[in-house]
Amino acid sequence: MRGPALTGSESRRARPGIFAWFGIPIPFPDRVRLIRDAGFEVTSLWWEERHPEARRLRHRAPDLAREAGLEVDHIHVPYRGCNDLWSAHDGDRAEAVARHVRWIGDCARHAIPVMVMHAVSGRGNQVRHAHGLDSMSRILEAAAHHGVTVALENTRRNDLLDLMLDHFPVPHLGLCYDNAHDALHDATPLALLLRRRERLTTTHISDCDRKRDQHWIPGEGVLDFDVLQEALGTYRGTRLLEVVPKDRAEAPEPFLRRAYAAALGQVEALL
Repeated sequence: MRGPALTGSESRRARPGIFAWFGIPIPFPDRVRLIRDAGFEVTSLWWEERHPEARRLRHRAPDLAREAGLEVDHIHVPYRGCNDLWSAHDGDRAEAVARHVRWIGDCARHAIPVMVMHAVSGRGNQVRHAHGLDSMSRILEAAAHHGVTVALENTRRNDLLDLMLDHFPVPHLGLCYDNAHDALHDATPLALLLRRRERLTTTHISDCDRKRDQHWIPGEGVLDFDVLQEALGTYRGTRLLEVVPKDRAEAPEPFLRRAYAAALGQVEALL
């Protein structure tokens, strides 16, 4: 499968979305049906790697989501071991690259346009820039071949994210902007978004108390979403919530209704 890389700002209109795992344990077919019943048009999938049963489900999940009436915006691939992309050990680095290349192949197999990944996990100690850039070069070669966009999610090391975006000014490498990560880990929140807005591919949006990454619905914490809306500027891609209920005993229907209202507010502000 070959084709042009698709980015959120170029190919998709602004729509409210929510990630498929929203913190309430119910079977996946019921989960995507409830997401669509709440009004959402779009979802994203965690691309499980560690647990065999969930790993098998992931290859059914895109079709189940589409059968429920949802578009799959992206897969979010595991970040455990992503520091090996920067490792001095050739074998570790090769294995990490191979995993990401395989996941890009999964995107192509299931016609999912975007793979979200972390450039680094935690503080990313002992990274070696040349090795990381070589690893990303190999990942992007696969992405270009399959017509998939790789979106790097901001975590703790925006310097490494900037390094990769600067080194690879290509349409199949973009930014997945997580506003809560930015508020928690950057001394100047929103600077990354303003600096990299032209590379914005998709979003992870949630609220928090600025102490931990709680993944609350916008409006339930202290973050300023009017300022975020202004910083997003002309971005017209999916506004995808990455949220869970404050009370894990809450029923899914009222939680999803509140989440949809918050996501819809983000989209309607653009109209």
